[in-house]
Amino acid sequence: MLHGTVFVLVFLALFAALELALGLYRRTGVLTMRELGASLVSVGAYLVIRGASFVGVTWALWALWPGSEGALAGVSSWLVFPIYVLLDEYGIYWVHRKSHEWPWLWWIHKPHHVPRNMNIAVTYRENWLWYVLLPGTWLAPLVVWLGHPGAYVVGLAFRTLIVLVEHSDLRWDLHLQQSRFARPAMWVLERIVSLPDTHHVHHGVGRFGNATKNYGAALICFDWIHGTLMIPHARQEGFGLPEGAPVEPWAEQLFWPFVRSKKKAVRRRPIEHTSPEAEAAGAEAVIYTADGCAVVVR
Repeated sequence: MLHGTVFVLVFLALFAALELALGLYRRTGVLTMRELGASLVSVGAYLVIRGASFVGVTWALWALWPGSEGALAGVSSWLVFPIYVLLDEYGIYWVHRKSHEWPWLWWIHKPHHVPRNMNIAVTYRENWLWYVLLPGTWLAPLVVWLGHPGAYVVGLAFRTLIVLVEHSDLRWDLHLQQSRFARPAMWVLERIVSLPDTHHVHHGVGRFGNATKNYGAALICFDWIHGTLMIPHARQEGFGLPEGAPVEPWAEQLFWPFVRSKKKAVRRRPIEHTSPEAEAAGAEAVIYTADGCAVVVR
């Protein structure tokens, strides 16, 4: 668990330094408790939940199945690693997809869609229950217990790198997609792993945003298989919730049901386009909600 925490914190620090150097945190609304502050609190909640899961699962296995420790140590890591990653990612795909279909699960996942600016801090911005519900939270300590800590660490490093890349607003992928030399390789890559171009769709509003597409975390291939893939090769006109959507105080977002505010939720104001091209064309932004309804954002 310690090695996994180090990987997460090192990657976060590196990406944060790059985003800071490029001025992404100088955008309107980023340096507020509602956005960056709440997202950083969520990072701590994520680490606590993952640590608690390791302690809880390890204790349960030691008490109920003590002879199983290291049971799969003789199995090749080259076999365990892809099985672990595929199971973890496929579980995330379905939990994420259902969070946009089931109202009670959407309430838990909703904090992830509140920010109007994309950056790496958004990656772990979730209600604490989200991490309890993810299958990978409980699968990871099982993999370590059965004798493959290396598969867990490499898998975590792979997933952490991808999810930070896909949430960052550093759109290096657009340049490669437009290059005739890199385009063939990008065609393959963007159908296997999640990139900013595909994940920003899920957070976006406008012609290139759709919350019912691209549920994959590190792997986007399950969206391709299940018909939920959207690859726009374009920047989004904005991010966040649709106009009029209630936004609860940050503490309630992250720690409900332990924290419940007596204040009425603030209604989301109209989203301003961030794309000069969209402004010039006078385009209206549209976000597709979990039930498939198109909400016009003026």
